[in-house]
Amino acid sequence: MSRIEKTLMPGEILFSDGDPPDSVYLIKEGEIEISKGEGTKKRVLAILKEGDFLGEMAVIDGKPRSATAMAIKETLLLTLDTEDLKKEIEKDPMIGALVFTLIKRLRKTDQKLAEFE
Repeated sequence: MSRIEKTLMPGEILFSDGDPPDSVYLIKEGEIEISKGEGTKKRVLAILKEGDFLGEMAVIDGKPRSATAMAIKETLLLTLDTEDLKKEIEKDPMIGALVFTLIKRLRKTDQKLAEFE
């Protein structure tokens, strides 16, 4: 399984809302802002820090990214390729089913929250 380190500078976009999934990320150092929308309609959903994962929802269910991820300060990430993650999940189908179920629930919650906008 290949894991690659990636460094982002402040303001650099890791991925944008609607992008296709390619990797899951673990923050080793730094901070990432997760947001939805642009300009005056931009809403910050979360600030992720060291030890946090991001990008897992899109990779697990194959749907486009549901938000934009941008480095707030210099950030070091460990990346896990989509195919490598899927291979790991396939090793234990029950764990894979559990993770997929959790992602489906999160997507439904996201949709319900979007209805209140």
